[in-house]
Amino acid sequence: ELLLKYKSIIIWGGNYFTEFLPPKMSWLIWDKMQRNFSLADAEMAWTNSGKATRVFGFSRPEALKDGKVHPTQKPIALMKWCITHLPENTNTILDPFMGSGSTGVAAVQMGREFIGIELDEDYFNIACKRIEDAQRQGDMFIA
Repeated sequence: ELLLKYKSIIIWGGNYFTEFLPPKMSWLIWDKMQRNFSLADAEMAWTNSGKATRVFGFSRPEALKDGKVHPTQKPIALMKWCITHLPENTNTILDPFMGSGSTGVAAVQMGREFIGIELDEDYFNIACKRIEDAQRQGDMFIA
């Protein structure tokens, strides 16, 4: 019931929590474009959008260019793609499991406000630095 209060939710790893999440047809899938690797070929995010499932193809080697520092780190390009699946008037992005801050970097690069929560102090500091660097760099294509 708590999830029904929020307009837009994306939960990465949602496939591990299907017994707790309402059934929805709306999934976002990251196809890592590499088969038979020791890790998963893809990752899944549950959404409450009510839209069709969508797939984002982004290779592991491309993802590593962000500088992997967290075991479940998502590429910034993937998180930007996720943000495009939110309603246009979504001004603030909340990530309650911030990790290394990829969602925060994507949010500030897209001109959105960001709130991040992370229990691990080392990852919190890494995320803050990455987000601060993204804020300093700015984006000349955002009005």
